[in-house]
Amino acid sequence: MTPVSAALLLGGLLLSACHARGQAAAAAPSVCAASNGVGRLTLQLNTTPPVPETSEALVRLESETERSTVRVNAVLGTTFELRPGRYQLSISLPGFNSAERSASIECGSARTLIVPLARKR
Repeated sequence: MTPVSAALLLGGLLLSACHARGQAAAAAPSVCAASNGVGRLTLQLNTTPPVPETSEALVRLESETERSTVRVNAVLGTTFELRPGRYQLSISLPGFNSAERSASIECGSARTLIVPLARKR
């Protein structure tokens, strides 16, 4: 399965966000410039039992300064482009137990977060 891309930019300015994370001054501009000041977080949901392809999960992303809630295809997942920082994710899908996860994003990073969701009993 190929994740669907969704751009969600949270946080401060591109260069100030890179420098604020304590990256080396020589490395930060090139890494941040090449990645447009963001990192990628791919979210994949593993549901037990599997859900229909039209199922949507609600994903709430929070950082120190921003909050956003988006709908995500529960089968395909998604890729977020995020400003550097630490994020809390809350994932809910009707009929399934909710999940909470955290992720740290750096300029130019690419992370995959696989979240299992089990049906409520």
